[in-house]
Amino acid sequence: MSSPIGSQIRRLRQARAWTLAELAKRIGTSAPTLHRYESGWDQFRMGTLRKIAAALGVSLEIRLVDRSMPTPTPPIRARRLVRLLAPLFWDVRLTRELLDAHPDWVLGRVLTFGDPGQVAAARQFFGDPAIQRAVGRRDVDARTRNYWTLLLQESSHASKSAEP
Repeated sequence: MSSPIGSQIRRLRQARAWTLAELAKRIGTSAPTLHRYESGWDQFRMGTLRKIAAALGVSLEIRLVDRSMPTPTPPIRARRLVRLLAPLFWDVRLTRELLDAHPDWVLGRVLTFGDPGQVAAARQFFGDPAIQRAVGRRDVDARTRNYWTLLLQESSHASKSAEP
């Protein structure tokens, strides 16, 4: 599997219609070394990376990203949510009005029949308190109810323990 930087090098080189040999000559290394970089070898030498960036006319930026912190996701809009959830509503046309008027019913169906992407989008749109209300509906099966009850309890405990 290519490393992200290796893929970027390949994409930039190909965008300039350069062969491996052409870029290698410009930076003073061999085509096999450059091929290793593009193919996922991740033992980069900083000097070589700087030369590659200069030859390609791009800046080299190295960052450390804290993966323990969730990255904020933009809020999902109702229109997009309706399109995403529409396949779950085979018996009625899902609309924004239904989202607003019957959120527990919509969530009950999403939690029972939705795929992970649909569930995540609905959870983001409606929030955990709405999910908690929806799992109490009679039309939500016991397995789904138990799963979400446990998940929401764990989320609640995790967020409380993270508070200073």
